[in-house]
Amino acid sequence: MAQRLKKTLNILGNIVFALMLLLVVSLVFFVVKSKLEGGTPSVAGRKIYIVLSGSMRPVFDAGSVVGVKNVDPDKIAVGSIITFKDPEDPNKIITHRVVGVKNQNGAISYVTKGDGNNVRDAKPVPAGNVIGQADCWVPYAGYVLDFAKSKKGLLFLIVLPGTALVLNELRSLFKYAQEYEDEEKRKKAFADPGQMKTET
Repeated sequence: MAQRLKKTLNILGNIVFALMLLLVVSLVFFVVKSKLEGGTPSVAGRKIYIVLSGSMRPVFDAGSVVGVKNVDPDKIAVGSIITFKDPEDPNKIITHRVVGVKNQNGAISYVTKGDGNNVRDAKPVPAGNVIGQADCWVPYAGYVLDFAKSKKGLLFLIVLPGTALVLNELRSLFKYAQEYEDEEKRKKAFADPGQMKTET
C-alpha cells in the first residue's frame, strides 16, 4: 500500500513538474518573442492583445487576453467579436461586438458596441480597420503577461521557477544515482556472502 502511494505521488510530482516546465518555457518564449518582434506577439496563428477596459463584460473583462485570427470581411456578421483600429484614433485598438453591417456601394463597414456599454460606438468601423476576429480569450492572463514583461516579473515568474525546476531535477538525479549505487552494493553483497559476515 505504501509502495503504491509512493509511486502515485511520484507520478503526480512528475506531472506537476512537466506542467511547470511547460509554463516557464511558454512564458520565456512569449516574452522573448514579444521583445524581439517589437510589435504585437502572435501564438498559434493568432495575434495576442491584452484587454484594457471592461467594455465587453460579462464576456471578458479588463486584464484578459484575447486571441485574434485573420478573417475575411465578408464572413464578419452581426454577433461577431472583432478587434479593430478606432476610426477616430488609429493608434487605439478596440475589441467590440458587431451589431450591424453596412454596405454602401461595395464599401463594407461595421457598427460595433461593447457588451458592457449602453450605447453603440460613435462611428462605423471600415473593413480596412479590422485586425481580425476575437475567437478565444483567457481571463486575468493579461496581468500575468504584463508582469512577466517587467524586470521583477521576469525574475519572479521565469528565473526563480526555472532555477527551482533545475535544482529539483538535479536533486532527483542525485537521488537516482544514490539508489543505483546502493543497489549495486546489495548485488555485490549477495554475490559474495562473505561480505555479509561480521566479527563478534
